[in-house]
Amino acid sequence: MISPPTHHSALLPEARADEAITDVDPGSSLLCPLPARPHGVGALTLDLGNGLHDAGCPLAPAIQDRLRFEAVLAELSATFVNVPAGQVDSQIESGMRRIVELLGIDRCGFGEVSADGKQFVVTHSYQLPGVPTCLHFVLQTQFPSYARMIRQGMVVRLPDDLPPEATQEREYCQLVGLKSSLTIPLTVMGSIVGAIGLASFRSQRAWPGELVERIRLAGDIFTNALARKRADEALCAKELALLQSQEELRQLAARLLHALEEERRRIAREMHDDWTQRLALLGIDAAKLERHLDAPEEALPLLRTMRERIVNLSEDVHALSRQLHPAILDDLGLIEALRSECAGFSRREEIAVDYRPVDVPIDVPKDAALCVYRVTQEALRNLAKHAAVGEARVSLGNAASELVLRIEDDGVGFDPDILGSRPGLGLSSMSERVRLVQGKFCIKSAIGRGTTVEVRVPLARSES
Repeated sequence: MISPPTHHSALLPEARADEAITDVDPGSSLLCPLPARPHGVGALTLDLGNGLHDAGCPLAPAIQDRLRFEAVLAELSATFVNVPAGQVDSQIESGMRRIVELLGIDRCGFGEVSADGKQFVVTHSYQLPGVPTCLHFVLQTQFPSYARMIRQGMVVRLPDDLPPEATQEREYCQLVGLKSSLTIPLTVMGSIVGAIGLASFRSQRAWPGELVERIRLAGDIFTNALARKRADEALCAKELALLQSQEELRQLAARLLHALEEERRRIAREMHDDWTQRLALLGIDAAKLERHLDAPEEALPLLRTMRERIVNLSEDVHALSRQLHPAILDDLGLIEALRSECAGFSRREEIAVDYRPVDVPIDVPKDAALCVYRVTQEALRNLAKHAAVGEARVSLGNAASELVLRIEDDGVGFDPDILGSRPGLGLSSMSERVRLVQGKFCIKSAIGRGTTVEVRVPLARSES
């Protein structure tokens, strides 16, 4: 054992940085193993280990091992600070290789608890050539006792810590020639999220407590790196989804503008080609009537024809007005507005509609009522164009503070997967209307098995 100098260090002459400090006592020949001014931490680490070894200190090997491991941990920490998400897995395997080489073991593995919390899966592994891999082991299934011990937070040393019932684990150790292993659970905020393990196939190994804590630190570095990777991947996925949503909205806006222009063109053409001519005919009939006021037998047919034309024109103007804005919603409410819409649809398209409102609240918010009314209009139009049926079912109800609308038919149906890649304007407009009132839009269909459109709109919504 090295004894301390017999004189206070303040009495020592100043030494140069490249000189060792010697005791001034002529009777002492002890040499301090460190230079007076080591150049940085790296030099101190190297000098401390080598100096103690050269001085014959019995603790030198343990200190050297610890310093080498601390250096590896420092390198791993520095590596994973800014490592891109795409390189995390390869860097973890590289770090495991460093640990295997440093400790002279045969394998290092890293496992994680699955997202549902029911499985424990080995996701990363590095092993020497010829050593069995443990990658993708589902420990919960293959080694239940071992996995249970890890999930309980126990540091497991195999085969010593195995309980008597762990027959699968013992059979595996014998089959692959595993002499000893160490597995350390890793926790985040008190929950087990994974584990890091070491294995030796060539010889028995001791796994002292101080090594356990060092390996745990390495496992924590890997765990944090994987957490950052998943956060980056989730962020990238959300950014991609946002870009896709923006592109879909851009396309939808373009199609809506085109549809709006087409609708304006249709209304203008109808007003010019139909209503103008019908009004002109009414003017002609009025002129004829004026000439035949003294002849009732000729005036009465003219009056009857004018009345019929006026009634038809009034109905068409009323229908167009309802398309532009359903005033019936304000006047009679949602239940009667849908009843009227279904009845009018049945007369126009000769498709029977079984309309059933059940427990519908009277005070439905105006935006929710308008959404349900417009979706019903669009769904019935699609049904008339594509379903090829003679009847349909429309139900309106209240479930769990939600207004629930269903439009069902037993028609030809379609494949939602094919349509989902590029939905038509009708489906897009229905989905967007429902989204704007914080509702849920669902369409179920199959070829030859009909179609169901379901809308759920919350009756009480947040302001966000």
